[in-house]
Amino acid sequence: MERVEEIRAFLQGFLDILGERGEVEIEPEEERLYVNIRGDFAVIPVDDTGFREALTQVLRLYLRRLHVRGPFLLDINGAVRTRERALIARAKELAERALREGRRVELEPMPAAERRLIHLALADHPGVRTYSVGQGNDRHVVIEPRG
Repeated sequence: MERVEEIRAFLQGFLDILGERGEVEIEPEEERLYVNIRGDFAVIPVDDTGFREALTQVLRLYLRRLHVRGPFLLDINGAVRTRERALIARAKELAERALREGRRVELEPMPAAERRLIHLALADHPGVRTYSVGQGNDRHVVIEPRG
């Protein structure tokens, strides 16, 4: 994605307006741009996913104004990346359990983005397949042995 420094300056300005001291890290990843706001914040609610989603929308509007398109992930203190890594590790462990026990394993209900992450993490696993079942807030991933 282009205009990394403009994105960094925009978010740094946001921090300045809030009177927060922090650092904006931007890393290109395989399928997206990873943007992480890192700091010991007094005003920003670090664990509030609603706040992060709202700030993501603000950044999306800013990027649209710059005519920049493409996927990105806005994170605060690496919380989302940590969750993603934990989900991927857990999915791989559960895939091995499904193979070892020869039966399907159902995960807890989770948001679409997390389900997608698990499907992608296990897409190339030769011994298992994944699919989602359930409706609405009850939708979850099932991992089962192939065959």
